[in-house]
Amino acid sequence: MSKPIVDGIILIITCQKYQYTRLKEFKLSKNQYGNWKVIYALGDLSLKVPYKLKDDFLTIRCEDSYIHLLKKVVLTMEILYELFDIKQGILRCGDDLVFNEDKLLEFTNFNKPDYIGNCVGYINNNPLPSTTNDPFMYNYYQNHKEDFDNPNHNLKNVDISKYVIRPNLIFCSGVVVYLSNKACNVLIKHLNEIKYNVFLEEGKCFPYFIEDIGIGYILNKENIQANHYYFYRDVGVNDYSGKEDKDYIALHTNKYRDG
Repeated sequence: MSKPIVDGIILIITCQKYQYTRLKEFKLSKNQYGNWKVIYALGDLSLKVPYKLKDDFLTIRCEDSYIHLLKKVVLTMEILYELFDIKQGILRCGDDLVFNEDKLLEFTNFNKPDYIGNCVGYINNNPLPSTTNDPFMYNYYQNHKEDFDNPNHNLKNVDISKYVIRPNLIFCSGVVVYLSNKACNVLIKHLNEIKYNVFLEEGKCFPYFIEDIGIGYILNKENIQANHYYFYRDVGVNDYSGKEDKDYIALHTNKYRDG
């Protein structure tokens, strides 16, 4: 049986914690933009099958935790390529966005580099140090200790305090990132090679415990460079881009809210 042909997937990553709150509040008004299919995805480690797709909602057998987010995102991509014949790539989005749907449709219609988003990590034209201390995930779990007792998060005996040294690189940050078929296939291949182990140590650091950094790390190894594009603006944060809200695909609402 032939797979449905789409130009791309607009992938909204959510979790069980927020599927009836954030997702309900910020859900897109359509399930397709041009020939780009909207899919919502979350993890359920207790699922008896590898995945189930109902309408535009995909549940995959995977941890639903923050530190496993790279695994969840790339495993979702792998399943989407099984389900659809994707011509261009995947726009990976968070579940806490207010979309400008006209700009979203406009984005689907122009030629795109392999890896684009709000780039960070650029320091005065000087080479970046190879690693950096980043307590982001440790601090998150200090404020969400209940996650350790959630069986769907699979965090028993995980020492979060270890995961504070990451590679330092230029990457596409945050909640909206575009990845071409080439980039997605590189990610899928790499995660399979490391057996989807987000706790793996490489070169005296941990490249995979923060999802967007993990993506940048893997793609950089294959010479797929980050390209800057103002996809979104964080609400309540000073914006020096000179753009107005209407110029963004989305406004990110939850940066300083819980989780």
